[in-house]
Amino acid sequence: MTQAPLGPEQESKRYPLSFTQEWFCSLDQGDEGGAFGRRFILGCPVRITGPVDLAVLQGALDDVVARHELLRTLVIRDDDPPYQLVLPPCQVPLEVRDLPPVTGKSRDMVAQELISEAERGTMSAREVPLLRARLCRFDDRDSVLLLTVHHSASDAWSAMVIVRDIGAFYAARATGTPVKLPAVRQYREYSEWQRASAASQADDGAPRYWLDKLRGAREFTIPNDRPHPQSYSRSYSMHAYSIDADVMAAAATLATSTRSSLFMVNLSAFYVLAHTITGGTDLTIRAFTAGRDEPQFQDTMGLFINLVPFRTDLAGCASFRDIVARTKETFIDAIAHELPVGVIEQAIPEFIKSRENLRTSQFILANFQSQFGDFNIPIAEGARVIHEHELQEDEHPDVPSGLVWNLDLVPSGELYGGVLYNLDEFDESTVTGWAAGFRRILTNAVRAPGKDWRML
Repeated sequence: MTQAPLGPEQESKRYPLSFTQEWFCSLDQGDEGGAFGRRFILGCPVRITGPVDLAVLQGALDDVVARHELLRTLVIRDDDPPYQLVLPPCQVPLEVRDLPPVTGKSRDMVAQELISEAERGTMSAREVPLLRARLCRFDDRDSVLLLTVHHSASDAWSAMVIVRDIGAFYAARATGTPVKLPAVRQYREYSEWQRASAASQADDGAPRYWLDKLRGAREFTIPNDRPHPQSYSRSYSMHAYSIDADVMAAAATLATSTRSSLFMVNLSAFYVLAHTITGGTDLTIRAFTAGRDEPQFQDTMGLFINLVPFRTDLAGCASFRDIVARTKETFIDAIAHELPVGVIEQAIPEFIKSRENLRTSQFILANFQSQFGDFNIPIAEGARVIHEHELQEDEHPDVPSGLVWNLDLVPSGELYGGVLYNLDEFDESTVTGWAAGFRRILTNAVRAPGKDWRML
């Protein structure tokens, strides 16, 4: 459904944006780029073993759009102020493709190619629903369901919510039984709650904390091989990497012994990597958080992610264990005073001045470690979400400029991830070198955490 002039009934359905949506608006470059660009989409592929009833699947997809308003909500950016416009339930476009046998390729290889093709596609943020589906069938009992949703309406957690809910609605329709899902709060309710809580955050000292914490700080930026171009000539690339389960088990042991978390251990390793790149010890790395601290919104579909700056000074740390302890303090304080990224950037504009350097790019750590895992998806006898590390993509949908470093701890215990970058700015060898450096630092550090961190 294409955006149309507003009628009286639609005018009454205006809702304020969340702070995250406002931040996305600041990254907007029009329909062809930025946070509302046609290529800024999330893909969630599901491999299905067993027969799929197309009518039931279509109904389940439509049920999800009816359940989650944000999948049929437009962000009206060309008005002052921008706002959310909720539209009525509508049908999800479902494409069905029967795949011919391919000589010399396994079905897994073909599945990876299909996923890459879908992620290189486009979707307008000005049309609803903001969800598309493609069922690619190898035969009657083996298929891949490719779900794509515009990133302006979703994050990694929300993508898993969609998959879970599709499965629940499919099972209910197939068996004629009531759907087994918790009651859901809508994203517009979250936006209103977030704005109402902003006043109490101001009273509890959160703005003052960040003013003090980031005084004199500069966010860690990554040096480019080439200056930022005026326009990009290609899509983002992704370098996939992995770290063995035994290393991650040692990291988990270190986290337990220091009463920290696995993310804190990983972040500590990134501080060491940042030091090797810049030579500095006063380092501020920005990382995504889930932004879902409120239990009432755990099942809400929407854009909750927040970008939090974590500032830690390595000076005086003798060992990697010391860095973990200091990182733990940083993390606990930052989360206790967490504010939306746009609020911090507006209050402390000098913090992001380093982005004006054409020879460096912003660095973002994206941590999505097993928030859902391999939960049951009752679309058929067997169904599982294909993790991003299995895709081995050469290209990736556009993201805001910079370098995004993904972490994904999978059920096998291994750490998989992908470094998203643009070849207009970085050489492939540069990015693979950084990934190898992170792997080496983390491996050596968790096996000998008492060792001088400069020797890692």
